[in-house]
Amino acid sequence: MNIIDFLNEQKKWTESKYNLWKAYHSDYEEYKHWQYHNPNVKTQNALEAKILRQTHVIEKGMSLSHPREKFGVQKATELLDFIGEFVECGYNIKDSAPVMNALGVLRAYLAYHEERGFKPEEVLKKFEKYSMYLLEKEQYGIVEVNKAEMEKKVRGSFPDFFMSRHSVRQYSERTIDVEDIEKAVKLAMKAPSACNRQSCKVYFYKDKDVNKELGNLIAGNTGFDGEVQNYIVVTSDMSAFYDSFERNQVYVDGGIFTMALVEALHYYGIASCILQNGEYKERNLKFKEICKNIPENEKIILFIAIGYYKDNFTYAVSHRKNLEDVLIIR
Repeated sequence: MNIIDFLNEQKKWTESKYNLWKAYHSDYEEYKHWQYHNPNVKTQNALEAKILRQTHVIEKGMSLSHPREKFGVQKATELLDFIGEFVECGYNIKDSAPVMNALGVLRAYLAYHEERGFKPEEVLKKFEKYSMYLLEKEQYGIVEVNKAEMEKKVRGSFPDFFMSRHSVRQYSERTIDVEDIEKAVKLAMKAPSACNRQSCKVYFYKDKDVNKELGNLIAGNTGFDGEVQNYIVVTSDMSAFYDSFERNQVYVDGGIFTMALVEALHYYGIASCILQNGEYKERNLKFKEICKNIPENEKIILFIAIGYYKDNFTYAVSHRKNLEDVLIIR
Protein backbone atom coordinates (compact mmCIF):
# COMPACT_ATOMS: atom_id res chain seq x y z
CA MET A 1 0.00 0.00 0.00
CA ASN A 2 1.41 3.40 -0.97
CA ILE A 3 1.38 6.40 1.34
CA ILE A 4 -1.62 8.06 -0.37
CA ASP A 5 -3.80 4.96 -0.02
CA PHE A 6 -2.67 4.57 3.57
CA LEU A 7 -3.58 8.17 4.45
CA ASN A 8 -6.96 7.87 2.72
CA GLU A 9 -7.71 4.70 4.65
CA GLN A 10 -6.75 6.38 7.94
CA LYS A 11 -8.93 9.38 7.04
CA LYS A 12 -11.94 7.13 6.41
CA TRP A 13 -11.34 5.27 9.68
CA THR A 14 -11.10 8.55 11.64
CA GLU A 15 -14.34 9.80 10.07
CA SER A 16 -16.03 6.50 10.86
CA LYS A 17 -14.98 6.70 14.51
CA TYR A 18 -16.25 10.27 14.77
CA ASN A 19 -19.60 9.34 13.20
CA LEU A 20 -19.89 6.42 15.58
CA TRP A 21 -19.25 8.64 18.61
CA LYS A 22 -21.80 11.18 17.29
CA ALA A 23 -24.42 8.45 16.77
CA TYR A 24 -23.95 6.98 20.24
CA HIS A 25 -24.11 10.43 21.78
CA SER A 26 -27.41 11.00 19.96
CA ASP A 27 -28.65 7.64 21.32
CA TYR A 28 -27.66 8.75 24.81
CA GLU A 29 -29.50 12.05 24.53
CA GLU A 30 -32.67 10.40 23.18
CA TYR A 31 -32.74 7.64 25.77
CA LYS A 32 -31.93 10.03 28.60
CA HIS A 33 -34.85 12.20 27.51
CA TRP A 34 -37.47 9.48 26.95
CA GLN A 35 -36.82 6.67 29.45
CA TYR A 36 -39.63 6.53 32.01
CA HIS A 37 -37.27 7.03 34.95
CA ASN A 38 -37.06 10.62 33.76
CA PRO A 39 -39.60 12.33 36.08
CA ASN A 40 -40.64 14.63 33.22
CA VAL A 41 -41.82 11.77 31.02
CA LYS A 42 -45.54 11.32 31.67
CA THR A 43 -46.79 10.08 28.29
CA GLN A 44 -49.53 7.45 28.38
CA ASN A 45 -47.18 4.89 26.80
CA ALA A 46 -44.48 5.54 29.41
CA LEU A 47 -46.88 5.18 32.33
CA GLU A 48 -48.40 2.04 30.78
CA ALA A 49 -44.93 0.54 30.29
CA LYS A 50 -44.16 1.09 33.97
CA ILE A 51 -47.50 -0.52 34.89
CA LEU A 52 -46.95 -3.47 32.54
CA ARG A 53 -43.51 -4.19 33.99
CA GLN A 54 -44.77 -4.09 37.57
CA THR A 55 -47.82 -6.20 36.68
CA HIS A 56 -45.58 -8.84 35.17
CA VAL A 57 -43.56 -9.12 38.37
CA ILE A 58 -46.76 -10.12 40.20
CA GLU A 59 -48.17 -12.55 37.64
CA LYS A 60 -44.72 -14.07 37.23
CA GLY A 61 -44.66 -14.80 40.96
CA MET A 62 -47.99 -16.63 40.73
CA SER A 63 -46.72 -18.75 37.81
CA LEU A 64 -43.89 -20.34 39.81
CA SER A 65 -44.02 -23.90 41.13
CA HIS A 66 -43.14 -22.75 44.64
CA PRO A 67 -43.82 -19.02 45.14
CA ARG A 68 -42.52 -17.36 48.27
CA GLU A 69 -45.19 -17.28 51.00
CA LYS A 70 -47.11 -13.97 51.12
CA PHE A 71 -45.07 -12.68 48.18
CA GLY A 72 -45.66 -9.46 46.31
CA VAL A 73 -47.28 -7.13 48.84
CA GLN A 74 -44.84 -4.28 48.26
CA LYS A 75 -44.92 -4.76 44.47
CA ALA A 76 -48.74 -4.82 44.41
CA THR A 77 -48.92 -1.67 46.53
CA GLU A 78 -46.47 0.10 44.21
CA LEU A 79 -48.50 -1.04 41.19
CA LEU A 80 -51.63 0.56 42.64
CA ASP A 81 -49.65 3.77 43.19
CA PHE A 82 -48.60 3.67 39.51
CA ILE A 83 -52.27 3.29 38.51
CA GLY A 84 -53.08 6.28 40.74
CA GLU A 85 -50.39 8.30 38.95
CA PHE A 86 -51.92 7.26 35.59
CA VAL A 87 -55.33 8.59 36.69
CA GLU A 88 -53.84 11.80 38.13
CA CYS A 89 -52.25 12.52 34.73
CA GLY A 90 -55.75 12.56 33.20
CA TYR A 91 -55.69 9.23 31.37
CA ASN A 92 -58.77 6.98 31.21
CA ILE A 93 -58.55 3.55 32.82
CA LYS A 94 -61.20 2.01 30.54
CA ASP A 95 -59.26 3.08 27.45
CA SER A 96 -56.06 1.41 28.63
CA ALA A 97 -55.60 -2.33 28.10
CA PRO A 98 -52.40 -2.35 30.25
CA VAL A 99 -54.20 -0.76 33.22
CA MET A 100 -57.21 -3.07 32.88
CA ASN A 101 -54.77 -5.98 32.76
CA ALA A 102 -53.03 -4.69 35.90
CA LEU A 103 -56.33 -4.53 37.78
CA GLY A 104 -57.22 -8.03 36.59
CA VAL A 105 -53.87 -9.39 37.77
CA LEU A 106 -54.30 -7.65 41.13
CA ARG A 107 -57.71 -9.29 41.52
CA ALA A 108 -56.17 -12.68 40.68
CA TYR A 109 -53.32 -11.96 43.10
CA LEU A 110 -55.73 -11.21 45.97
CA ALA A 111 -57.75 -14.35 45.20
CA TYR A 112 -54.55 -16.39 45.05
CA HIS A 113 -53.54 -15.31 48.55
CA GLU A 114 -57.06 -15.61 49.93
CA GLU A 115 -57.12 -19.28 48.89
CA ARG A 116 -53.99 -19.69 51.01
CA GLY A 117 -55.41 -17.93 54.06
CA PHE A 118 -53.69 -14.56 53.63
CA LYS A 119 -55.29 -11.13 53.16
CA PRO A 120 -52.89 -8.29 52.26
CA GLU A 121 -55.05 -5.55 53.79
CA GLU A 122 -53.11 -2.57 52.41
CA VAL A 123 -53.37 -3.91 48.85
CA LEU A 124 -57.05 -4.80 49.30
CA LYS A 125 -57.89 -1.32 50.58
CA LYS A 126 -56.21 0.46 47.67
CA PHE A 127 -57.64 -1.98 45.13
CA GLU A 128 -61.27 -1.45 46.14
CA LYS A 129 -61.48 2.00 44.51
CA TYR A 130 -60.69 0.47 41.09
CA SER A 131 -62.45 -2.92 41.29
CA MET A 132 -65.63 -1.67 39.56
CA TYR A 133 -63.77 -1.39 36.24
CA LEU A 134 -63.25 -5.16 35.87
CA LEU A 135 -65.37 -7.62 33.92
CA GLU A 136 -65.93 -10.99 35.59
CA LYS A 137 -65.56 -13.02 32.39
CA GLU A 138 -61.96 -12.01 31.71
CA GLN A 139 -59.18 -14.32 32.94
CA TYR A 140 -56.08 -12.75 34.43
CA GLY A 141 -53.05 -13.86 36.37
CA ILE A 142 -52.16 -17.46 35.57
CA VAL A 143 -53.54 -20.37 33.55
CA GLU A 144 -53.13 -24.08 34.26
CA VAL A 145 -52.26 -26.15 31.20
CA ASN A 146 -52.21 -29.84 30.36
CA LYS A 147 -49.26 -30.75 28.12
CA ALA A 148 -51.31 -33.17 26.02
CA GLU A 149 -53.85 -30.45 25.22
CA MET A 150 -51.07 -28.01 24.37
CA GLU A 151 -49.43 -30.54 22.03
CA LYS A 152 -52.64 -30.76 19.98
CA LYS A 153 -52.34 -27.02 19.33
CA VAL A 154 -48.65 -27.36 18.48
CA ARG A 155 -49.61 -29.80 15.73
CA GLY A 156 -52.61 -27.70 14.65
CA SER A 157 -52.89 -24.58 12.50
CA PHE A 158 -50.15 -21.95 12.52
CA PRO A 159 -52.20 -19.50 14.65
CA ASP A 160 -52.93 -22.32 17.13
CA PHE A 161 -49.24 -23.23 17.28
CA PHE A 162 -48.08 -19.64 17.60
CA MET A 163 -50.57 -18.75 20.32
CA SER A 164 -49.78 -21.92 22.30
CA ARG A 165 -46.24 -20.80 23.14
CA HIS A 166 -45.78 -18.85 26.40
CA SER A 167 -42.92 -17.93 28.71
CA VAL A 168 -42.82 -20.88 31.11
CA ARG A 169 -41.01 -21.02 34.45
CA GLN A 170 -41.77 -24.63 35.42
CA TYR A 171 -39.83 -27.53 33.92
CA SER A 172 -39.68 -31.30 34.19
CA GLU A 173 -36.58 -33.01 35.60
CA ARG A 174 -35.86 -34.76 32.29
CA THR A 175 -32.37 -34.09 30.91
CA ILE A 176 -32.31 -32.06 27.73
CA ASP A 177 -31.48 -34.14 24.64
CA VAL A 178 -28.79 -32.34 22.61
CA GLU A 179 -30.41 -33.63 19.41
CA ASP A 180 -33.55 -31.60 20.22
CA ILE A 181 -31.39 -28.48 20.63
CA GLU A 182 -29.70 -29.19 17.31
CA LYS A 183 -33.04 -29.57 15.54
CA ALA A 184 -34.39 -26.35 17.07
CA VAL A 185 -31.29 -24.32 16.18
CA LYS A 186 -31.36 -25.67 12.63
CA LEU A 187 -34.92 -24.31 12.25
CA ALA A 188 -33.99 -20.99 13.89
CA MET A 189 -31.16 -20.54 11.40
CA LYS A 190 -33.86 -19.81 8.80
CA ALA A 191 -34.52 -16.50 10.61
CA PRO A 192 -33.75 -13.45 8.45
CA SER A 193 -30.61 -11.45 9.18
CA ALA A 194 -29.11 -8.23 7.79
CA CYS A 195 -27.81 -9.00 4.29
CA ASN A 196 -27.81 -12.69 5.25
CA ARG A 197 -24.74 -12.15 7.44
CA GLN A 198 -26.06 -14.63 10.04
CA SER A 199 -24.21 -13.05 12.95
CA CYS A 200 -25.89 -15.06 15.71
CA LYS A 201 -24.53 -18.04 17.60
CA VAL A 202 -26.06 -20.31 20.22
CA TYR A 203 -24.08 -21.61 23.19
CA PHE A 204 -25.51 -24.63 25.01
CA TYR A 205 -23.68 -25.98 28.05
CA LYS A 206 -24.21 -29.53 29.26
CA ASP A 207 -22.01 -28.93 32.32
CA LYS A 208 -24.23 -28.52 35.41
CA ASP A 209 -21.69 -26.30 37.17
CA VAL A 210 -21.61 -23.85 34.26
CA ASN A 211 -25.41 -23.67 34.23
CA LYS A 212 -25.47 -23.15 37.99
CA GLU A 213 -22.93 -20.31 37.77
CA LEU A 214 -24.89 -18.68 34.96
CA GLY A 215 -28.12 -19.03 36.94
CA ASN A 216 -26.56 -17.30 39.94
CA LEU A 217 -25.67 -14.27 37.82
CA ILE A 218 -28.57 -13.99 35.34
CA ALA A 219 -31.31 -11.49 36.20
CA GLY A 220 -35.00 -12.40 36.06
CA ASN A 221 -34.82 -16.07 37.12
CA THR A 222 -35.60 -15.59 40.81
CA GLY A 223 -37.90 -18.29 42.13
CA PHE A 224 -37.41 -20.81 39.33
CA ASP A 225 -33.65 -21.10 38.79
CA GLY A 226 -33.68 -24.45 40.60
CA GLU A 227 -35.97 -25.96 37.94
CA VAL A 228 -34.01 -24.75 34.90
CA GLN A 229 -32.30 -27.65 33.15
CA ASN A 230 -30.01 -25.53 30.99
CA TYR A 231 -29.37 -21.94 29.95
CA ILE A 232 -28.89 -21.08 26.30
CA VAL A 233 -26.69 -18.08 25.51
CA VAL A 234 -27.46 -16.18 22.29
CA THR A 235 -24.71 -13.96 20.91
CA SER A 236 -24.23 -11.75 17.87
CA ASP A 237 -20.90 -11.01 16.19
CA MET A 238 -20.04 -7.29 16.23
CA SER A 239 -17.45 -7.80 13.49
CA ALA A 240 -20.25 -8.74 11.07
CA PHE A 241 -21.32 -5.08 10.89
CA TYR A 242 -19.80 -1.78 9.87
CA ASP A 243 -20.19 1.94 10.40
CA SER A 244 -22.44 3.81 12.79
CA PHE A 245 -25.77 3.10 11.10
CA GLU A 246 -25.38 -0.62 11.96
CA ARG A 247 -24.43 -0.04 15.59
CA ASN A 248 -27.63 -1.68 16.90
CA GLN A 249 -27.86 -4.48 14.35
CA VAL A 250 -26.45 -7.08 16.75
CA TYR A 251 -29.60 -6.64 18.86
CA VAL A 252 -31.98 -6.57 15.89
CA ASP A 253 -30.57 -9.78 14.42
CA GLY A 254 -30.28 -11.32 17.88
CA GLY A 255 -33.93 -10.59 18.66
CA ILE A 256 -35.21 -11.97 15.36
CA PHE A 257 -33.11 -15.11 15.75
CA THR A 258 -34.26 -15.64 19.33
CA MET A 259 -37.94 -15.44 18.40
CA ALA A 260 -37.40 -18.16 15.80
CA LEU A 261 -35.43 -20.22 18.32
CA VAL A 262 -38.00 -20.21 21.13
CA GLU A 263 -40.75 -21.15 18.66
CA ALA A 264 -38.60 -24.01 17.39
CA LEU A 265 -37.87 -25.17 20.94
CA HIS A 266 -41.62 -25.09 21.62
CA TYR A 267 -42.24 -27.25 18.55
CA TYR A 268 -39.83 -29.87 19.91
CA GLY A 269 -41.45 -29.90 23.36
CA ILE A 270 -39.01 -27.62 25.17
CA ALA A 271 -40.41 -24.83 27.35
CA SER A 272 -38.49 -21.58 27.55
CA CYS A 273 -38.24 -18.18 29.17
CA ILE A 274 -36.16 -15.40 27.63
CA LEU A 275 -34.00 -13.52 30.14
CA GLN A 276 -32.52 -10.19 29.13
CA ASN A 277 -28.87 -9.29 29.51
CA GLY A 278 -28.28 -5.83 30.98
CA GLU A 279 -25.36 -3.99 29.45
CA TYR A 280 -23.18 -3.92 32.56
CA LYS A 281 -19.56 -4.35 31.51
CA GLU A 282 -18.38 -6.10 34.67
CA ARG A 283 -21.25 -8.59 34.62
CA ASN A 284 -20.73 -9.36 30.94
CA LEU A 285 -17.05 -10.00 31.56
CA LYS A 286 -18.06 -12.41 34.31
CA PHE A 287 -20.51 -14.18 31.97
CA LYS A 288 -17.74 -14.69 29.42
CA GLU A 289 -15.44 -15.90 32.16
CA ILE A 290 -18.04 -18.54 33.13
CA CYS A 291 -18.73 -19.57 29.53
CA LYS A 292 -15.02 -19.61 28.64
CA ASN A 293 -15.48 -20.03 24.88
CA ILE A 294 -17.32 -16.86 23.78
CA PRO A 295 -14.93 -14.62 21.79
CA GLU A 296 -14.45 -10.92 22.53
CA ASN A 297 -16.08 -9.88 19.24
CA GLU A 298 -19.37 -11.55 20.17
CA LYS A 299 -21.94 -9.60 22.17
CA ILE A 300 -24.11 -11.60 24.58
CA ILE A 301 -27.64 -10.61 23.54
CA LEU A 302 -29.68 -12.63 26.03
CA PHE A 303 -30.17 -15.93 27.84
CA ILE A 304 -32.93 -18.52 27.52
CA ALA A 305 -33.94 -20.73 30.44
CA ILE A 306 -35.13 -24.09 29.11
CA GLY A 307 -36.52 -27.45 30.19
CA TYR A 308 -39.03 -29.97 28.89
CA TYR A 309 -42.68 -29.24 29.62
CA LYS A 310 -44.24 -30.81 32.70
CA ASP A 311 -47.41 -32.86 32.24
CA ASN A 312 -49.28 -30.03 33.97
CA PHE A 313 -47.95 -26.51 34.43
CA THR A 314 -48.99 -22.88 34.78
CA TYR A 315 -48.00 -19.75 32.92
CA ALA A 316 -48.68 -16.03 33.27
CA VAL A 317 -51.54 -14.87 31.02
CA SER A 318 -49.79 -11.56 30.23
CA HIS A 319 -52.61 -9.91 28.28
CA ARG A 320 -51.54 -7.95 25.20
CA LYS A 321 -52.46 -4.41 24.24
CA ASN A 322 -55.42 -3.80 21.96
CA LEU A 323 -54.76 -4.21 18.23
CA GLU A 324 -55.57 -0.55 17.54
CA ASP A 325 -52.84 0.47 20.00
CA VAL A 326 -50.25 -1.43 17.97
CA LEU A 327 -51.44 -1.32 14.35
CA ILE A 328 -51.66 2.25 13.04
CA ILE A 329 -53.42 2.57 9.67
CA ARG A 330 -53.67 5.94 7.95
